[in-house]
Amino acid sequence: MIRGIGYTFGMFIGIPLLIVIVNILFFRGNQVTPKEVSEYISNSNAIEVTIPMGATRFSEVYYPKLTQGNNLKIFFRITFYSSRYHKYMELITFSGYDFRGEYHYDNNRTRNIVINSGGEFLVRTNKAQWSDPAYGSEANPVPVFGVKVIESGTGEPDVEFDVPDNLNRIFVEQYLDHFLSKEDFKKLFG
Repeated sequence: MIRGIGYTFGMFIGIPLLIVIVNILFFRGNQVTPKEVSEYISNSNAIEVTIPMGATRFSEVYYPKLTQGNNLKIFFRITFYSSRYHKYMELITFSGYDFRGEYHYDNNRTRNIVINSGGEFLVRTNKAQWSDPAYGSEANPVPVFGVKVIESGTGEPDVEFDVPDNLNRIFVEQYLDHFLSKEDFKKLFG
């Protein structure tokens, strides 16, 4: 009887409490709010950029929070130099958030194929980061978020790249919460 109560307590109170404590200690991030995400997006401009074929690409696996089930996400950074704007930029996308279609295929795979093929893209960039002289170098490129393909290097007229507003909000939230340094976060939001 005591063993059953201990097991029940552990399963329904102990493990969930442990998950909450681990999330607080190790997965805090910048604790971005919906208001900060909206502010970041509303203080952004849409610009056209040319991403060269085979731009430098980095990826990083991360867990936004410790939970049961598959919580694995991938952060992609595609770094390139824009001769039009004379700045290094970093196109940011994430896998694990955009499952569409009949087989719930992660649409970010298609976006990455399009990006690697090069072409003209409409992207959003935050005005504060764009005008900050600390950004734009090869070591610290300006972060940009894809909106749509203007002209793809794949040669295909219809490519599934477009990033709807609700997905862009998720990408911005993940970037601000988990990948923007605490110092840069304070510069943006005080």
